Amino acid sequence: MRTLINAFIIHLTLNLLVFLRGWHAFDRKRWVRIILILVFVIELLIYTAGFIFYRHFPENINQFIRVMGTSWMLFLLYSGGIWLITDLIYIFTNRIRRKSWRYREQPQRYKISSYIITILFVVIIMINGHINFLNPVVQQIPISINKSGGKLDSIRVAVIGDLHLGWMINREHTKRFVDLIMLQNPDLIVFVGDIIDSNIDPIIEQKMDVELARLKAPLGVFSCTGNHEYRYDAEEKIQLLNDAGITMLRDSAVLVDSLFYIIGREDRIVLDRNSLEEILNEYAVDRSKPLIVLNHTPDNLSEEVDAGIDIALYGHTHHGQAFPGNIATEIVFEVAHGYKKKGNTNLYVTSGIGLVGPQFRIGTVSEIAMLNIRFMQ
Repeated sequence: MRTLINAFIIHLTLNLLVFLRGWHAFDRKRWVRIILILVFVIELLIYTAGFIFYRHFPENINQFIRVMGTSWMLFLLYSGGIWLITDLIYIFTNRIRRKSWRYREQPQRYKISSYIITILFVVIIMINGHINFLNPVVQQIPISINKSGGKLDSIRVAVIGDLHLGWMINREHTKRFVDLIMLQNPDLIVFVGDIIDSNIDPIIEQKMDVELARLKAPLGVFSCTGNHEYRYDAEEKIQLLNDAGITMLRDSAVLVDSLFYIIGREDRIVLDRNSLEEILNEYAVDRSKPLIVLNHTPDNLSEEVDAGIDIALYGHTHHGQAFPGNIATEIVFEVAHGYKKKGNTNLYVTSGIGLVGPQFRIGTVSEIAMLNIRFMQ
C-alpha cells in the first residue's frame, strides 16, 4: 500500500507540473485552457477512482485504468524531463547573453512551440515504443560448445525471459507470445524466471495456463524461478506452471535425453538457496556433458564461469525496458543485455518478452532469443 500511495503522490505532482506548464503557455487562449482542464481533471478522476475503488470495478475497467495510468505516467515523466533539459539550456544561454531567463518572461511563441513540440515528440516516441512491445524480435545467437551432444550435432533453444503474466500482460498477449515461440520450432524451450508477475488470480480467471500448456518442444520446457514468482502465492504459482507443462527447476538439475544437463537455480530472493557447486555435487552432474544453467538475475556471472558451465542464461534486467532505464542497467550489470563469452562460458542475458508497468519498449526490445547451439565433438 505504501508503494501505491507513493506512486499516487508522484502521479499527482507530475500532473500538476505539466498542467501548469500548459496553463502558462496558453495564457491568452481560453479555449486551450478549457481543454487542458478537462483532460487533466478527467485523467485524475479516473486514476483516483481506480486507485480507491479498484476492488469494486469489473476487470475490463481496471485493465483500462492500469494501461491508461501507467502510460500517462510515462508521458508525464518524458515531457517533464524534456522541459527540464530545454529550460536549463534556455537559462544557461540567456544568462551568458545577460538576458532574462525567467519562464514568465519567455516569449509567448517559445512557450507555446516548446509545449506543442514536446508533446508531439513524446507521443510519437510512445507510439513507437508500444509497437516495439507488441512485436517482439527474434534474436539469432550462434553458440559452439567444445563437447559432444551425443546423437545431436546441434539444437535450437528458445530462451524466454520475464513474461510477467498478470493484470497487464493478459491472455491475449500470452496467446500471441506462445504463437511466436512455437513458430520458431525450437528443440528446447527454457524460461529464465518471472513467468508470472505477482498475483495468481488473473492467471486463473483468464485461464492463461491453457496458453502456456501449448508450449511443446521435443527436449522439453524448463524454467528457473524469478523474484516475481515469490510475490504472493509462490508455491501455488509454481505448481500451476508445473501443471502447465513447464518443469520448474529449483536448485536442481536434470539430464535431458542423456545428452546434456539443465540446471535451474532458485532466485537470489531465496536467501538460503544452494550455491551452484552444491547443486552440481548434489545431483552428481557429469561435467563432461554440456551444461546449461538458468539463473534469473545476472549479478554474479563468475559463479557460472568458475563452475565450468557451458551456457548460462539470465533475465531480470528487461534492459531497463524504457530509456533511460537501459543506460542504468548497463551501469549496474556486467551484462545488461545480449551475449558475452567469459572464459569458456557463453553468457546470454535476455531483455525479456514481457514487461512491468507501462506497455512500451523505448530504446530496448521485447525478444525471443534463439540459441543455435553446435556441439563440436
